[in-house]
Amino acid sequence: MRKKIGFNSGLVSASVSAPDGNDLTPKLLKLLWSYADEMRPHESADTLDLTAFMLYCSYVSRNADGLGLEDFDLNYSIDKAKYELGNKYVASDFVDYYASLCIQNPKLPDLRGVEFRTYDLSKAIGSWASILDASGLSLMEDSGGKTATTIQQVLAKMFASDTWGRYGGEYATPLSIVALATRLANVEGKTVLDFACGNGIYLASALSKGAASDCGRDVSAQVVMRAKIGCFFANPTTIHDIAVADALTAASVTAAAQCIFAAPPLAMHLHEFDIQEKDYFSDVMAAVVGNDSVRTPFMEDFFVAKAYASLTDDGIAVMHVSASFLFHQQKARQTLRSAMVEGGRLQTVIELPGGVIPGTSAKSALLVVGKQPTGDGVFIVDLDSKELTDKGYVSKGRGRCEITELGIDWLVKTVNQRDEIPLVSTVAERERILASGSNLCYSSYGDVFDYGAILDEVRLTEDIMDDIKAAQASIDSLSEQIADILNSIEKKG
Repeated sequence: MRKKIGFNSGLVSASVSAPDGNDLTPKLLKLLWSYADEMRPHESADTLDLTAFMLYCSYVSRNADGLGLEDFDLNYSIDKAKYELGNKYVASDFVDYYASLCIQNPKLPDLRGVEFRTYDLSKAIGSWASILDASGLSLMEDSGGKTATTIQQVLAKMFASDTWGRYGGEYATPLSIVALATRLANVEGKTVLDFACGNGIYLASALSKGAASDCGRDVSAQVVMRAKIGCFFANPTTIHDIAVADALTAASVTAAAQCIFAAPPLAMHLHEFDIQEKDYFSDVMAAVVGNDSVRTPFMEDFFVAKAYASLTDDGIAVMHVSASFLFHQQKARQTLRSAMVEGGRLQTVIELPGGVIPGTSAKSALLVVGKQPTGDGVFIVDLDSKELTDKGYVSKGRGRCEITELGIDWLVKTVNQRDEIPLVSTVAERERILASGSNLCYSSYGDVFDYGAILDEVRLTEDIMDDIKAAQASIDSLSEQIADILNSIEKKG
């Protein structure tokens, strides 16, 4: 698309007609971080919101025809913002215009009501337009939708990066965990739900792997905006159901989904005043533990129960929980684990090494829960096993641990085949788990030492006794030599 854009100086041509090609990723990353640096004096969270929003505006502006925006107003073209912002229109009008384009195309995210806290919005938008112009990026879409896909991947990298986490104090779920979870759930062609979606990384990843539809909820309007934009880029051809709602309230209830992802605040306590709808809370817990519902003091326990309650009859939920969830003997937590084990709902537990969660060395785990009960036991994998040290499944360094592509492939294959590997994985019988207080740690059921290798190194009793006798003979010989020396000294004296 080649647009004719009118500036005060007359009619000029902005040549943005060709897709960017294979070098889009590095240039786009440079563009995003350059803008973040330019916006550094502003609040960090607002910078991330503006970065995502301006990237969305730029893509829509440059691809208005392809998006079916026949009434797109060229006065709001991103190419015109650098020259006209604050002149013919003010910054708030620019934001409102792009936020409401869903009226023209319902597949565009509904961003109406979005607010930015920066004190000089005109400068923030103008700065983006200038940096984009200097980058030489067209952001034009090719026939295969490659540009949108690349943008989604780059945005996800930025949301989940350690650099951004340190700058903004906001750590997202690592992309390796997201990739593993979406593959374990086999999302292709399925409906996907994340009722605490945050930046929408799980949903966008599932869409990029062929999920049929997505549904997301989060209590924060800021992250919901990012999730809407990220999911739009992951699949610009579908309508996305993402909205603001508190997972602890009935307002967050959606249609049941075939795949559910949950990444609750790990080990976060749930206080009495957090539970505003006590009947709803009790009903969710009762869906797993039965009529005698329990009041858990942990947020992630409620999320686990809600994920199960939100599944279709053939659904699968993958949840990222703290390591303490696996063994903590607090009554409500133990009751929840026992109910999932006894009912055959818990299928797989993957213990993750410390460091996979940015900013902490704490260990965590993935739970795979199915709505349909399974007949056999729980498959438990210890990804932190020393047996896997040199396999290349994880990359460790500077307090950080990341699951590699090789590790993801190996884990998915091992879990799907339920392959029992000495010192690494085992199938724990449900009766045995229940008898142990529903402890879900691998060390409670699988070997942690290679006893065969240890026994191979154990020497026979006869050999040990021969060595003792030889040592005693050497001692006796030395004793005689010392006695002779002492006698000789005495005679000379």
